[in-house]
Amino acid sequence: MHKHPRRDRGLTNVMAILAPIALLLMVAIVPVHVGSRASVAAPSGPLIIDGTVNSSAGSPVVGADVVVTILDGATVKATQSFTSVVYGFYTVTFAYGDWDYGNTILVVATYGSDVGQNSTIASFDFQTIDVKLGTVIGIPELGGPAMTALTVSAIGMMVVFYARRRRSESP
Repeated sequence: MHKHPRRDRGLTNVMAILAPIALLLMVAIVPVHVGSRASVAAPSGPLIIDGTVNSSAGSPVVGADVVVTILDGATVKATQSFTSVVYGFYTVTFAYGDWDYGNTILVVATYGSDVGQNSTIASFDFQTIDVKLGTVIGIPELGGPAMTALTVSAIGMMVVFYARRRRSESP
């Protein structure tokens, strides 16, 4: 089979650019993410979380069941529940010792069959997290944006490896 030299050169150029970028992301992000908890001072008080629950159309939802969970990686440290009130407002307070800077705060709201979630990393002792029903996003198992970038980089490197291997096997 006749190979098109221009197409092969283009694939090689793309792989030559993507592989170092993926490697750089993995080397740069993992130490920052893994070491981030050790360099941050411990919290000195309770964690107050509030926000609003809105329908998929943006209207406030009164009476939604809201569950707020503090996660340290995949480990649940604490959970609290609240029912949204006027303007879809909710608030919960976690005691000192139930949370730490760098923990994931996961908020899940349900109203009838509608479910929504939102999450953030605990960086202050007061956090506002709004939830829109009908939106279940995020991958808490990956540990936040840094680990998501690492996962995407690793997948990119596997694609590059597979493309190179496949090209070397073709006649």
